[in-house]
Amino acid sequence: MGMHPKVETRSGGLRGTQERGVLAFRGIPYAAPLGSSGRFRAPEEVKPWVGVRDAIRSGPAAVQPARLPSSLRRLSAVPPIGVSEDCLHLNVWTPGLDSGARPVMVWLHGGGFTRGSGSWYLYSGARLAARGDVVVVSLNYRLGAFGALVTDEMADGDSADSNVGMRDQVAALRWVADNIADFGGDPSQVTAFGQSAGAMSVASLLASPLMDGLFSRAILQSGAGSNLLRPAQGRDVARALCTRLGVDIESAHPLADLRAREASEILEAQLAVSAHHHLPLGAMAWQPSLDGDFFTGSPVEVWPGAGKAAPELMIGTNLDEWNMFTALDTKRRNLDEATLRDYLGRTLGSDGESETQGPVDEILSLYTRTPAGLVRTPGQIWSAVQSDRVFTFPAVALADRNAEHGGRTWFYRFDWKPRWGRERIGACHSMELPFVFGSLRDPMPRWLLRARAEDQRLSDRVQDAWLHFAKSGDPRLEAGSSWPLYQSGNGKAHVFGGDKAEVEALAEGERRFWSGGKNPA
Repeated sequence: MGMHPKVETRSGGLRGTQERGVLAFRGIPYAAPLGSSGRFRAPEEVKPWVGVRDAIRSGPAAVQPARLPSSLRRLSAVPPIGVSEDCLHLNVWTPGLDSGARPVMVWLHGGGFTRGSGSWYLYSGARLAARGDVVVVSLNYRLGAFGALVTDEMADGDSADSNVGMRDQVAALRWVADNIADFGGDPSQVTAFGQSAGAMSVASLLASPLMDGLFSRAILQSGAGSNLLRPAQGRDVARALCTRLGVDIESAHPLADLRAREASEILEAQLAVSAHHHLPLGAMAWQPSLDGDFFTGSPVEVWPGAGKAAPELMIGTNLDEWNMFTALDTKRRNLDEATLRDYLGRTLGSDGESETQGPVDEILSLYTRTPAGLVRTPGQIWSAVQSDRVFTFPAVALADRNAEHGGRTWFYRFDWKPRWGRERIGACHSMELPFVFGSLRDPMPRWLLRARAEDQRLSDRVQDAWLHFAKSGDPRLEAGSSWPLYQSGNGKAHVFGGDKAEVEALAEGERRFWSGGKNPA
């Protein structure tokens, strides 16, 4: 094959490179360049090119907040090539350009729908592709206001489309269906997997009436089907953005005005809206919204979608999800009880008024002690409550729905904690990522996590479970495994990296509390 393998796709030829024993093709356009005229519009098919195009470097990331300070640069998810509105590119890693018809794994990155890139080095698919003889694809999609602006109140709104970031993901999956056989992959055997906002995206795609048969297996890491803005919320966010920019939303052409602005101006206003919106505590201003087209209802409510079979689903959360958001936040780690009560009252919806005090007392009775009986500080209570409210309960609710509809469902919990900051950081949000992608020995995880040989063995086990699921719809690596199929209402979770093999996905008291109408926004 030589140093620069070549492949012919429907759009034209591509020249790739070799990476960790597999072939890599980066920066492949899966849709036409956007330009500012394509802002807020659904992606269009890529125009074929003549000859062979270099696919050696990743394309730019979607427009997002500035890169981190140089001291934290190695943590940045933005590739060295920078950011651009022309970001609709994907990357492919394959063991061979043959007729191997390998299972395909398509990765959707997280980042709160405002940050991230499929090209972050931590997401390299090379090790998964080599270990499992699979084809791995990662992609970019539009973020923030560029991916989720609600335009249905605007006079020229018919020149725009809803949820364009989600539509980008569909376009990328269509590209996979049309082209992946040329990379040695099987388009009829696609698993979509994602983390955080990426997992929420995968769940949303499965429930959308516009997604038909592009994949039938899904792995959801710390994200489920409860993250959708209601129309009024999305309109409020759009109004706030226009106000920040001095765009008159009541005029004849607010969208034309927005398209005339520099991307940096819109980004600056987006950041201000994200910091000062009036959504419920913890809701994300730029998550997808209910539009009656891409979404006819909240994914968990309409699951698995009219006339669709329930998918094969692997879903899980990390033991200490919310610690990621409090590890560097001294204020929230050191809450006093009065402030904790205030937070809980606001979270449960009544700004601490008397009718909320019953639920606040109930939640404190449930979360004051750990399962092992240790007393938690107010800061630890807040982290445990938020972990369950934002991540664990939505995952359990979706697993319940899928199992009730006959979809084979597997639940996991990731419990591994780094040896330093065990209590402060714990098995926090995103901790499983280097284990899934096999990147524990890469400079940043090695420096940050100080992993040992037994941790590499855990990574091998995690990778093998993910790969086995992508091939068979069953993550169990051997007969008689202790990982049971998930049953609705009393589901068990398989534990990675902890001292137990199996736990309840959510304890009965907590499950009852969160299912009693206290769902996350």
